[in-house]
Order: sequence, then C-alpha cells, then structure tokens
Amino acid sequence: MPIHGVVEAGVALIGEEQRKEWRADLNPKIQAVRELADKYGAHLLPADSMFTELAATTEPEHWAADGVHPTPAGHAALAAAWLRLVA
Repeated sequence: MPIHGVVEAGVALIGEEQRKEWRADLNPKIQAVRELADKYGAHLLPADSMFTELAATTEPEHWAADGVHPTPAGHAALAAAWLRLVA
C-alpha cells in the first residue's frame, strides 16, 4: 500500500527505508503466489495491487490505516472483490 512519510505502529516509527526493505522481501512472495495460482488454476484476489489502485483514488489510510491491516472500508473492499471474483 502506498503510504508515504512516517507511520506510527505502536511505539515504532516506520519510514520509507523500512517500507522499501519490506517490499523487497514481499514482492518475490507475491510473485510466487501468483505463479502458484496460475499453475493450479486457483482463484487469486490480488489484494496488494487492488489496494494500490484504491489508494490512488482515496487516501491510503482509508483502506489500511497502518498500510497493512485493513480498516472496515478495506475489509469491505476485499469482500466485494472476492464476491466479484467467485461470482
């Protein structure tokens, strides 16, 4: 999720460098999941890219206040996307 600046997570402050490190670790995992879903014909809801697109239209914090854990609006977006996917 494209949150910018410093985010407070409890007592920890998470800045741009920490997020870059997380993405470097996370991106290969996202790719592996996509490849497995393709290989096995599984339904895949690409939540990471979905939230990136949503954040382009509304403040990212609306969907996930800390950039990771969905808000009620984020959960509703996930549920709606899942229902569209499996309909």
